[in-house]
Amino acid sequence: MLKILFVCTGNTCRSPMAEYLCKAELTGAELPFEVEVSSAGIAAVAGEKISELAGQILSAEGFDTDKHYARVVDRDLVDDSDLILVMTADHLLQLRARFPYADGKMYLLKEFAGFTEDGLNIADPIGSDLQIYRLVLEEIRDCVKKIIIKFREAPDDENSSG
Repeated sequence: MLKILFVCTGNTCRSPMAEYLCKAELTGAELPFEVEVSSAGIAAVAGEKISELAGQILSAEGFDTDKHYARVVDRDLVDDSDLILVMTADHLLQLRARFPYADGKMYLLKEFAGFTEDGLNIADPIGSDLQIYRLVLEEIRDCVKKIIIKFREAPDDENSSG
């Protein structure tokens, strides 16, 4: 089983979006290995609910976000994850500083998905309007779809992250 951890700042917008979208894309994906998906935040307030607009946009997509509570990235989560996908270069730097031994399994989401242009950070929509949340959701969706395709084409190695 491949365990993926999506990471953003507060685990109330981007990483939950990625988690929900990835779980949905995995349904019926017929991958050569099983995948478990979760999310956390570098500076999360443990137990905080998903942001109002992230919840609204995910609900419009058919997701029930009522049971999402923010979690802080910690050693146990890092150790238990095979692949850690972060939203910004700053997140990557912070995780590498805190968990240098796990560097080989940490990537920028967009980079891992195969994007190379137009910047590799996924902007934080917090404080923005619903339209910005929609744009961020679509950006994350594009990444997740490319990653699922990448996994589908991967050899039958459940711990392959690259």
